[in-house]
Amino acid sequence: MATDSPPRSTDTGVTSNTTELRRVLLYAHDTYGLGHLRRNLAIAGRLLRDRPGLQVVLMTGSSVSERFPIPRGLSLVRLPPVVKIGTESYRPVDPRWGIELVRRARSAIMSDVAQRFRPDVFLVDHAPQGMKAELLPVYATLRSESPATRIVLGLRDVLDDPDSVQRAWSEQGAYQTLEHVFDRVLVYGTEELFDVVSAYDLSPVVAAKLTYCGYICRPSGRSSTKPNDIGTFVLGVVGGGGDGTEVLSATLAASAGLGVKSLIVTGPLMSETDRLALTRRAALDEGAQVLEFIPDLSDAMNRAGAVVTMGGYNSLCELVATGTPTVVVPRIHPRREQLMRSELFAGRGLISVVEPGADLAQRLQGALSLALAAGRRRGPCGLNLSGLDSVDEAVESEAGLSRASSVVAHRPGVVVSKVRMSA
Repeated sequence: MATDSPPRSTDTGVTSNTTELRRVLLYAHDTYGLGHLRRNLAIAGRLLRDRPGLQVVLMTGSSVSERFPIPRGLSLVRLPPVVKIGTESYRPVDPRWGIELVRRARSAIMSDVAQRFRPDVFLVDHAPQGMKAELLPVYATLRSESPATRIVLGLRDVLDDPDSVQRAWSEQGAYQTLEHVFDRVLVYGTEELFDVVSAYDLSPVVAAKLTYCGYICRPSGRSSTKPNDIGTFVLGVVGGGGDGTEVLSATLAASAGLGVKSLIVTGPLMSETDRLALTRRAALDEGAQVLEFIPDLSDAMNRAGAVVTMGGYNSLCELVATGTPTVVVPRIHPRREQLMRSELFAGRGLISVVEPGADLAQRLQGALSLALAAGRRRGPCGLNLSGLDSVDEAVESEAGLSRASSVVAHRPGVVVSKVRMSA
C-alpha cells in the first residue's frame, strides 16, 4: 500500500514482549537515480516478510516511486522531490518552489511523521543529516517525543573518494552527527573489501557502533530463462538513466558491431530527447530494442549473454549474484564512487571495466567480445551477499533495545534524559 498519511502509533510504550519489532521508519533522500529507493524497498520487503503485524513507513523523495512494486504492508510518504545538480546543490522538480522552501517543507513533513508514528527504529539511508541537513529537526523531534527510538544509519561502503568524504563531512558537521545522534551504523559491504573506518577517518566512538552487513542484494524474481535463451542478446542498463545516454549509445554500436542483439533499458529519468534519439538509432538495427523501464530486471539479467551497465551499487550486486558476464562503464564525475567500486569488483575477477571517454563504442566492443566468450560464471562469487538478512537482524536487535527503554521509561520515578539538537 502506498499512502501520503502513515499509520499513527497507538502504543502506550508498555508491552509484554520487549523484543517485538512493531514499527520501523525508513528515510531515502533520493535526489538522483533509483538506487536509494530500490535499496530501501528491498530492506522493507525483507523486514515485512515474516512479520505480519509490522508497520513500516518509507519517507522518500523519489519522483518515480509509483513505478515500482511496493511490498505488502509498506506505507510511503512522498516528499517534494528535488534533483541533485552538483556537489551539495539541488533544484526542486517543481520550478515554482525554491530549494529552501522545499527543504523546510520536507523537514516539517518528516518531523510530523516521526512524532505521530514513534518508531522503534528509524533507519536513515546514506546521508547522515539528509538533504541539506533536513533531518536535524527530525532527530530533535524523536529525541524529545520518542526518546526510546533507536536511530540507525545505513551506508553503502563506497561513498566517494575518502578525501572528498572527509572534507564534506567535516564541513557539514556530519562527524558530530555520527557520534551524538546515531545509536548504530550499518555498512552495506565488507571490511575486507573496503574499510570505512580507515577510509573515512571515523572516531573510536563511531567505530564501536559500526557493523558490516555484507552487500544488499534483492531476491531475484522467478526466472523464465530457458537454455536456448541464454546468450541471445546484450542487455544495456543505466539505473534511472539521467546520465546514461553515452553508455547506451555505445552499447547499441558495440552490439551491432559484434552482430549480437541488444535490449536497451533507458530508465524513467532519461530525458525524452535522449530516449527518442536512442530509439531512432535502434530502429536502424533489426536486432536492437529500446524500452523505457522494467520494474524487475532480474529475468533480463539472467537471460542476457552479457550486460553493460554503469557502476551503481544495486546493479553491480545483483549482476554479480547472477553470474552474468558484466562490463561496467562507471560514472566518474562528480563522484568517483562508481569507478572505485567497479575497480574493487574487477580486482576480484567479477566484472570488467571500461572507462568512459573517446572511442567508447570501440573499446566496449572489445570488452563485450571477451565477456561473451567467457560465458556465465559458475559457482559462488566470493562476496558476502547476505546483507538483507544482516540488516533484518540488526533492526530486530535495535528494536529490542528500543522496547526495553520504553518499558523502563514508563516505570514510576524514571526520568528519560533528552538530547538537545541544533538545526
